[in-house]
Amino acid sequence: MDESANKGLESEGSGAKIPKSNHVLRWSARPRPAYLEEKDVDLNPSYAGSSHMFRWSARPRPAYLEEKDVDLNANYAGSSIISRMVVTGYDTSPPLNDSVVEMALKKHFASFGIKLIHASVPVDMHSLILCSHALIYVYEEFEADVLKLSGSDMGGGCVLEITAYPFDNDNSIHHVFAHLKYDYRQRTLSIQGFDTSLEEDAVEKMLREIIPLSSPIVVNDGVRCTALLHLRGQDYVDKALQLSGGSLLGSNIAVTEVLQKRPAPAGLCPARKVALG
Repeated sequence: MDESANKGLESEGSGAKIPKSNHVLRWSARPRPAYLEEKDVDLNPSYAGSSHMFRWSARPRPAYLEEKDVDLNANYAGSSIISRMVVTGYDTSPPLNDSVVEMALKKHFASFGIKLIHASVPVDMHSLILCSHALIYVYEEFEADVLKLSGSDMGGGCVLEITAYPFDNDNSIHHVFAHLKYDYRQRTLSIQGFDTSLEEDAVEKMLREIIPLSSPIVVNDGVRCTALLHLRGQDYVDKALQLSGGSLLGSNIAVTEVLQKRPAPAGLCPARKVALG
């Protein structure tokens, strides 16, 4: 400490108080990012502090995730039998993850008026890199239309190649998906069409017998009877998808959508929210 700093202490002895300084430490702050000032982003609404914050880096949200979901085949009256195909050519570069690419595939085909019941982009469990071959599923009436889109541009120079891959197919492409037996990502299938006279417990028991290790939740509100089938493993997903268009307990059922696992929201359970719309 220099002499000027000690001068006040010496005049008052050992009990002297250190005089308060008129200077304060300064810290550097950047303006609050503009996108957080938008009215539709309400972060910490009760916060009354500074409008400045440290800058952090974030990638812009992909445009296709901002589009409204297209409700295709809402009044579908076909057979509901599902066809399986293989697609390649989509972007697999990091930091893209499987859910983003699956959503992008659904948006791409929706732009042509085709609803994908399911899109599965495998992930290499060792490297965590997206695999180059994905599985897509549509009602069989739309299979020919999907195959015609082989060669379509998904954006960013990603040109898709699409080939048929029937469930009973036994060809050389099986080795490409051999690693999927280790794929334990949870999926949730929405199954519609059960007769409302059926007891929920009876439907759940029947589904557990057909698809071992699955966790079905059935909601019957008297207007419609819907099952949400939670399961893991691509083999089980394929087995469940093949039920679509068939008859169970005297009801003609259809798998209408395959969802990824999502966190349970507060209030109404996710099963009932989806089933009751």
